[in-house]
Amino acid sequence: MASDREAVGYRRPPKRSQFRPGQSGNPAGRPKRSPSFRSALLAELAAALPGKQRQQTKLQAFIKTLVDAAIGGDARAQALLVSALSRLGDSSGTETAPPSGDDQAILDAYVGGELKRRSGEPGVAAPLTDNKIE
Repeated sequence: MASDREAVGYRRPPKRSQFRPGQSGNPAGRPKRSPSFRSALLAELAAALPGKQRQQTKLQAFIKTLVDAAIGGDARAQALLVSALSRLGDSSGTETAPPSGDDQAILDAYVGGELKRRSGEPGVAAPLTDNKIE
């Protein structure tokens, strides 16, 4: 017992109160965080669809539906898709060059024509079906 008293002191707790090898001081551990909306959404979208012959995730099915709607002419789907693509940016991490003057003029003319067409103004031609590039 005399040797035990000598071993006890600053930063030397008694042997009987020390943790045994393999024993943790906090057996329950830190409580798990509740999942955020983003992580819960991504986990749910990553789950496979039940009953499908070709396995695909819910995210893949959602994106396919969104792209199909955008191609079909749904303006909201097109806006959502363009906004999502602009947020993703270039995967290589480099900035894309701004459009040249001619390209910007073409884009401005197209957007202006689409805005007029969608507002229902009379005298605006129907969308072109011939996609020739001169």
